[in-house]
Amino acid sequence: MRKPHLEPTLLLNGTPVPVVDETKFLCVVFDRKLSFIPHIKHLKDKCTKALNLLRVLAHTSWGADQEILLHLYRSLIRSKLDYGCIVYGSARGSYMRMLDPIQNHALRLCLGAYRTSPASSLSVEANEPPVYFRRKRLSLQYCLKLSCNYSNPAYATVFNSKFHSVFERKHTQLPSLAIRVSGDLQAVGFKKE
Repeated sequence: MRKPHLEPTLLLNGTPVPVVDETKFLCVVFDRKLSFIPHIKHLKDKCTKALNLLRVLAHTSWGADQEILLHLYRSLIRSKLDYGCIVYGSARGSYMRMLDPIQNHALRLCLGAYRTSPASSLSVEANEPPVYFRRKRLSLQYCLKLSCNYSNPAYATVFNSKFHSVFERKHTQLPSLAIRVSGDLQAVGFKKE
């Protein structure tokens, strides 16, 4: 029988540091298990408030036109979805799919489409990639930019392959950024020097 792990006693200048279930750092909510569920729920709430503003401005008789609504979507909602996606992108796919309806709803409002319109056709009409592809693209861009800066502390974490064997043995573990983008980096022809 396994014994429960007691919380460590950490001291900072003689003052005990409390152990918490979740904390916010640079507007990203980190929970104890790094599932990012609290962050995704918080992000969904923030985007829903921005959707309400978009809903008001998308009125059919006096509302803004399609181009302005898409600019508002990109600045008010998509920017929130993009911020920190490299970090919280390691969450399980089922958790990440909680954010997909936000973009779909916003594009329906911007384009004046029916509720039954397929999300894929909305993305094409608005010239917006699905949220999943956008997160993947931002992660790839970050890694490619990081590959040019050897002195960055994150470089060794992303491009050092010593942890790959751990994740290959445990398929239930959530992969790190390096493992998530390794296949995509190879697909674009990236070779580590």
